[in-house]
Amino acid sequence: MRTPSRSMAANLRWTRSGSVWADWLLTGLPYGLRPTKDKHGVRALHTALFRALPGESLLLGINSGLDPAVVVSKMLEGVDLEDCPDWVAECEATLDTLDRLGPGQRVFWLSVPLGDDKPSDRFTEPFKAATSDLRDRLGLPRAEIPLGDVERRLAQAARVAESIPGPFNPVPATPAQMVWLHQHAIRRGLFQDLDLPGPGEDDVAAALLTPKTGAALGEPVLDEGGQSDLDPKSPARLNPISRRYLKVSDASSVAEVESSYQSLMVISDVPDGGMLFPGSEVIGRIDESGIDVDWAMRLSIRSSAAVASQNQRALRNLNEQYGQREGEVSHGLNMLDRVGDDLAEYVGILESDKLEVEAQATMIFAVAGPTPASSRQQARALSDFLGDTGYKLSAPLGYQEELWWAMQPGVPASRAVREFAQITTSKALAATVPLASVRLGDSKGSALGLNIAHGPLLAENVPCGPSSIVLHDLEGASDRQISGSAAVAGELGAGKTATLMKLAGDVIDRGGQLVIADRTAKGEWASWAGALTRAVVVNAADPVLSLDPLRVFGPRTGSRIMQTFLTPLLNVRPTSERGVLLSDVLDPVYLERHELTSSGDLLAHLHDGCTLAGAGELARLVNVFARREIGRVIFDGSVPPLDLSTRAVVIRTHTLQLPSREELEHEHLFEQLGLEKLFGRALNALIAALSRHVCFEDTSILAGFVVSEAHSMTISFEGERELVDFVRDGRKHRAVVLLDSHDPEADFGSPTLRGLIPTRILMRHRDKTLAKRGLAWLDLDPEDEQLIEMVRHDTSPLGSDGKEVPVHRRGEATMRDMSGNVGRVKVLLPARQERAAAITAGGSASVKASHRVEEEG
Repeated sequence: MRTPSRSMAANLRWTRSGSVWADWLLTGLPYGLRPTKDKHGVRALHTALFRALPGESLLLGINSGLDPAVVVSKMLEGVDLEDCPDWVAECEATLDTLDRLGPGQRVFWLSVPLGDDKPSDRFTEPFKAATSDLRDRLGLPRAEIPLGDVERRLAQAARVAESIPGPFNPVPATPAQMVWLHQHAIRRGLFQDLDLPGPGEDDVAAALLTPKTGAALGEPVLDEGGQSDLDPKSPARLNPISRRYLKVSDASSVAEVESSYQSLMVISDVPDGGMLFPGSEVIGRIDESGIDVDWAMRLSIRSSAAVASQNQRALRNLNEQYGQREGEVSHGLNMLDRVGDDLAEYVGILESDKLEVEAQATMIFAVAGPTPASSRQQARALSDFLGDTGYKLSAPLGYQEELWWAMQPGVPASRAVREFAQITTSKALAATVPLASVRLGDSKGSALGLNIAHGPLLAENVPCGPSSIVLHDLEGASDRQISGSAAVAGELGAGKTATLMKLAGDVIDRGGQLVIADRTAKGEWASWAGALTRAVVVNAADPVLSLDPLRVFGPRTGSRIMQTFLTPLLNVRPTSERGVLLSDVLDPVYLERHELTSSGDLLAHLHDGCTLAGAGELARLVNVFARREIGRVIFDGSVPPLDLSTRAVVIRTHTLQLPSREELEHEHLFEQLGLEKLFGRALNALIAALSRHVCFEDTSILAGFVVSEAHSMTISFEGERELVDFVRDGRKHRAVVLLDSHDPEADFGSPTLRGLIPTRILMRHRDKTLAKRGLAWLDLDPEDEQLIEMVRHDTSPLGSDGKEVPVHRRGEATMRDMSGNVGRVKVLLPARQERAAAITAGGSASVKASHRVEEEG
């Protein structure tokens, strides 16, 4: 058999049989971890799709490789490479990482024969096809397809596209993509896929509707059973059952290329009792098998009216068989009973819903490898996987070549297609959910991790099924009017800090700036930041740099931040007499008039030089904190002020005592708070206000405020208010907040703050209550036992020793991206070894000599 397509233009292909087909790329619908009601919605859209397809059609799910160079080009998009050499180095190293992982994607393809647009097409199209073949044989120039015919067929294809439900987003395929699909079928299993061509502007043929010859597709050499590999006298020729595969070679290649050995299988039997939905997604979940498999669904759709008479004949034949077997005691009557029940149910469904249609579906699967053994091994594994769900796969002897052609657009339905067709309804067929998507992340940005929606890695660098790269575009979020802020939750040791460092490190490498509130006792963020860039570290317990807002920012900006600090510190209401006094003395005009340039100056002025009522009492109150060791970071004038020109500022707050939520909510407990807790609460509010100003100042660069152990910031009303304002306005200033903590409900502030952060990452939580809270935070069902089990025991599970997580299972999480898609991700450490070491070893394993760290304490 020759390649069926003789000409291509736009998304049309003219075939040698005289039919014209139209091709589209479809978008899969988010499924996976969605709530049950959403899954029913996806099934309803599939039902509408099947009902919209006219007569014959071909639906394909192609397991395609992803070119690492294309992924890296998306990482580089929008970055000034001259100003970001560290990011260029990270992207170069990422190429090697992706080469080892072999990322992939599933491409959904729909091909529909258009039928006769006018009565004469029934005769003219086959005649034109035959004439074209004859001219090829005689060596004559091909006759062009008239532009009028192309436009007429495009209009016909547009009518088909209009009937496809909008969420599937049908995009017309290009001739270049048709060539890609054909080459993929020939080289299946050899991992030689080029990246799927995009509908680029450089496709002149598509833009001008210039037909492209089918010679671009090339002719495959199909050898069923690999006869060419056998010696003519080999006894293996006498046993074709052991060679149920197809050897596919590219006859058009100039260079010598290896052949692909492909096993074609078809569903020959389905569960007698049907399957419950959800749970029946036999095609939509095929990638969970961990096998690289392509599938095709050959469809023949007929209306209920068209099949009514046929169903009546079937009922009469069934009654006749009952009559013939009357009086028998055998299993035959039991079989007739089952057939009768099935037929009655089928007829009842068609009659009860006038929109329902009959769907004859032949489901074909193809696995392949570079050797016959690898192909057959995958075929057995796929058969076992589907067999566990009650579906029987057959690899019919002598039909391998026919089934291979049945997966190609432009090939009419063959005997094998009709023989293995499963007759059902559109609603029942939709329960297989073939167009299920696991898309996660953005179209460009940093490589956050690997999409593991189909299952965790089987071993190191061995993904389960086609696993795409999850890109996370912190900077581009503002262009889409979305906040780029993100939060990570999980138990101790689950990988929260590593994930947050990964996100923050990308900000630095892409030319951005960070302010980090580090509450870790070991100073993990301080050593990490010093390993990445020129960092300044402030230790609140033993300062060599001051956070005095009046000295750091000057009176105009510093006065507002100083008031944010002193209001909770002194526990004054803004409208009380003391609050009004504080507002008066922190007025920028007042500060400039009295030349008050530091908090020490302000305190001295209140004590001796201020004539406003209550100034002396206010000075005594402030001095309670200023004269203590904890107050040096603000009030000690001998300590130089913080320099904000560096790329990273780390403020260590591990020694600060903080009040509990109960102490803040109950008046009698609040009145008993110690000075250290009052100061810790106020200093966190100051840090949030300081960070907001720093990150908002220069809108030309991306800036991030990192809060490790977010509960320390959200525990106070002032700190949470600063975070809320930061997230609300951050997108306007290219600024993001990055948080981590344990309990998303208690630690990430009010429902308002939690709701404003779109990107949410939930890592392992073995505690059931916290796991349920994490699921609710992701907008998933917190009562779903399967989801709870996934978070507790199937997210970076500990190894057999109960201590260490296996290397290939580290970094697993459930993620909700900026667009609201929810899926599973394995967070990848930076590709450069020194960057990864800075995370895993707190920076101790990295080369620090190239950076200077000013650290106090």
